[in-house]
Amino acid sequence: MREVMATIDSWSAEVPAVALATVVGTAGSTPRPPGARLAVAPDGRMVGSVSGGCLEADVVEEALRTLNGEAPARVLHYGIADELGWSVGLACGGEVDVFVQRLEWSGPDPAVAALREAVRAERAVAWCTLLEGPAVATSALVTEDGLVGDPRPFGDPAELTAAVQRRLRSGLSGVERLAAGSVFVQPLVPAPRLVIVGAVDTGSVLSELAKSIGYQVTVIDPRERFCTRERFPSADQLLLEWPDRGLARVALGPRDAAVCLAHDPKFDDPTLLTLIAGRVGYIGAVGSRQTQASRRERLLAAGATAADLDRIHGPVGLDLGAATPAEMALSILAELVAVRYGRSGGALSSTAGAA
Repeated sequence: MREVMATIDSWSAEVPAVALATVVGTAGSTPRPPGARLAVAPDGRMVGSVSGGCLEADVVEEALRTLNGEAPARVLHYGIADELGWSVGLACGGEVDVFVQRLEWSGPDPAVAALREAVRAERAVAWCTLLEGPAVATSALVTEDGLVGDPRPFGDPAELTAAVQRRLRSGLSGVERLAAGSVFVQPLVPAPRLVIVGAVDTGSVLSELAKSIGYQVTVIDPRERFCTRERFPSADQLLLEWPDRGLARVALGPRDAAVCLAHDPKFDDPTLLTLIAGRVGYIGAVGSRQTQASRRERLLAAGATAADLDRIHGPVGLDLGAATPAEMALSILAELVAVRYGRSGGALSSTAGAA
């Protein structure tokens, strides 16, 4: 959602209001999870997706009707597509509910104003929207300082706060059934961060790929010849520092990742010792199995424990047969994503799941 809202914000000088469609419920196999959003401007500009393609045309049409005042804010339900007719639906056999509404991004609503500021400042907040009742589409923003907006349509503030806290802990968007009605709660958390230690060719491609899936990228390398904007045009931050000093300037948590690509003990060892002492969620390091074994001996001698070293993914990446820097970057990012979602990284054709 944050990327969609950031794009809406970039339109705000020309587009004061947009049609916003949000996936608020799913059943069975569906292309997009709850919280997926599609925004449509009056001039036809679009950002985001609610289905990956099969529902988009119908959702855009219905959302624009809402934007133009021809239809109210409401939940659209889509089921299985009728292969012999003209009904709109999901070929994958699932069901999805999409809430469409008009959003006055540049209007006076204090909740929307606070959302604008949260998007710009990348603060962790939760966006809450009523899906039914006389106050349908009323929204509020819950921040660390409390609720912004009119709390009355949501009923008991303590009940809403408890629901928001559950969602923030899980990081998952979803419908909360409150006494006042169904409320869709969507956590907005800062983009996860990827730190690349070692400004090598693989890192340059990895930076581009990671940015494309929403990571903030920091590159750390003390070598001025390598750590340049020309080599890393997409990186958010370049730090000309030794790894341990550079990492001290970057706050990393369980949603974040770090990859050591230097393949040099004077870079690798301080990097990995610093990372295993912290809370970063994913640690990767390049090198052959022999390199990993030698590195493990050095790190154990430096005071690391076996449990610490088990957190390191090395050799980093999935077994794709990667040979070029671009292929290696793809392999690394694929493993990072698999770990992020608790998956094995195997072929979908060989896994059990929804039909």
